[in-house]
Amino acid sequence: MGGKDMTLCRAVQAIIRWMVLATGVLAMAGCAGGYHSMNYANLAQNLQERGHLRTETNPVDAPISLPRLTRTFRDVVFQYEFHFKDGRMVQERIEKPLKRWRGQIRYKFIGDSVNPQDRADVKELTTRISDLTGLTFAEVDGRHDLLISIASRKGRRTVSRTLAAANLPTYRERYDIWRRARGWVCGATLSTEWDEPARLVYAHVFMGSEVTGLLRKSCLHEEIVQALGLTNDSDAARPSIFNDDQEFALMTEHDAMLLQALYDPRLTPGMTADEAMPVAREVLSTVLSQRGARQFARAKGARNPG
Repeated sequence: MGGKDMTLCRAVQAIIRWMVLATGVLAMAGCAGGYHSMNYANLAQNLQERGHLRTETNPVDAPISLPRLTRTFRDVVFQYEFHFKDGRMVQERIEKPLKRWRGQIRYKFIGDSVNPQDRADVKELTTRISDLTGLTFAEVDGRHDLLISIASRKGRRTVSRTLAAANLPTYRERYDIWRRARGWVCGATLSTEWDEPARLVYAHVFMGSEVTGLLRKSCLHEEIVQALGLTNDSDAARPSIFNDDQEFALMTEHDAMLLQALYDPRLTPGMTADEAMPVAREVLSTVLSQRGARQFARAKGARNPG
């Protein structure tokens, strides 16, 4: 496991934008020595009052077109937005080939702040993902492929020690960088197989207990979906969780189509963007047509009940 460790994150750029939107809520929290649930709750409320953190999955004011979908696919599949260098996070886009999982993903929760709603939210999300990708998911207590940690400040030390005990030094390093950072809401680290570098085999999704409510569910959606291979954000993505403007909180139909296309058998792990995009456009065209057919069928059924 772990031929190449990469990290995805909802990080500095997004937080700066949130701080501007939230008129200093997080900045004031920093003066108090840390971020707390009240600060994040105020932030989420402020964003919602400004029309952000929307929960529609198919908004009428954001129609999905093939050109936009194709551009977004290229942006989010074939780049990393951040990487780590000399113990710090660097915002620099790096090109990468197409990477994805296969088979079953066993996920495990750890941390002193995991609650039943977190489990229900992940179960609901992974069920939807399974329908789109053919991957299967199972929550386990032991051997796992996806670790989801939600912990208090005190509990994060235990998570760090757990990563060290599991012989995951790069994961511990990334997690400890996050622990020390201010305003980095949540993130994920993932890695590929040594002898199959386009096959994702392990990931760690993490956040703190102070993130609550819709913002917490939004973190789970974005980080888990990004850990499946949609690794970047794009200013062109709309309606999407893969946009730093935080307009949408939950995985949209647009995002579902990106994920469905990523796992289409016509695309092969290891493809570069230049190799994959002619095929990806055909795949996305098919996915978009299928969506239109489903919408037509639903509308027809609504007009002719019974």
